[in-house]
Amino acid sequence: MLETHSMARNKFKYTPVQQLGLLIKKFGGKGEPTRDGFVWQGDLTPTPLSNTYRLKINYQKGNYPKVYIVNPKPLPLADGACKLPHTYDTKRQRICLFKPDLWEWTSSMVIADTIVHWAVLWMFFYESWVCTGKWLGGGHGNWDVTPKELEKEL
Repeated sequence: MLETHSMARNKFKYTPVQQLGLLIKKFGGKGEPTRDGFVWQGDLTPTPLSNTYRLKINYQKGNYPKVYIVNPKPLPLADGACKLPHTYDTKRQRICLFKPDLWEWTSSMVIADTIVHWAVLWMFFYESWVCTGKWLGGGHGNWDVTPKELEKEL
């Protein structure tokens, strides 16, 4: 028997065209429809003191959105780090925003209301990580970097 996660789960599924339209309406940027999905890119700034990042979302109907930071590239790393925190792919800068196997995102959710906001939070925690070496954004794994001064003492 299939487990139900919520009694109030929305059964309506947004089409890729609807998702793209909502992204452009809320965040501007540029979108391009594909056969069964879209590719959208837009510039986002997490805080008034933050850098501006170009976010790319590649979405195909029936799959989860794939989210990339395409500019700046490469993203600077925290001192002593060899890869980006909480990502699927450091080289392509594909960021991890949710666990698909936990149904944290479904096609009944609006990408502009979920994925984009989660990406902005990732950017915020990324900037803190670059300065401190500590990943405060939660999720799985340990992304903290031991400062070089501590490594010398150990």
